[in-house]
Amino acid sequence: MSGSQEYELRWRGRQSGPYPVSEINRMLDDHEIGMGHEILYLNEWITLEEFFAALQKSAAEAAQQQHAVIPTVPFAPAWSPPQREKGSSLRIKVSVTPTPPAVVKEGRRRYRLLFAFLALFAGYAGAHNFYARQWLTGLLQLLLSVATSLMGFGIIASWLWAMVEALLVRRDGHGVEMI
Repeated sequence: MSGSQEYELRWRGRQSGPYPVSEINRMLDDHEIGMGHEILYLNEWITLEEFFAALQKSAAEAAQQQHAVIPTVPFAPAWSPPQREKGSSLRIKVSVTPTPPAVVKEGRRRYRLLFAFLALFAGYAGAHNFYARQWLTGLLQLLLSVATSLMGFGIIASWLWAMVEALLVRRDGHGVEMI
């Protein structure tokens, strides 16, 4: 099967396309279409689930003929299709393969001790969160301090919030562990 072949899609009687397999995968990933959509494959309308199963089967047969290990099909969806539980027509099991977290290499690592000192002495203003690249949380703490001060309650609420963060937060805003 060549990657340049294009297919028509159908959903509730409306046809669209033609689309290459790469575009169909993109639409699946963006949740624009689902595995229940129909695709015109070998002059027959079948669901996308059956289509990808047929593509995997043909790839497996081609690999068996060459006595090679079955390669990963590059146009298969990133998640496995839903499987029905035995004895039930309504329950569906879905297994999702988690993606590894992205590694951020920009900037220098943050020091947890400095984060804790900033939380202790200037945490009411969100200084520790600004240091840890958590801009939105820092801004919310600053606004809470200003609002409670203007209402006559002082800064105790945001300072307590900062103390809890000083004890619990281990990663900066980019998900990098603080040293």
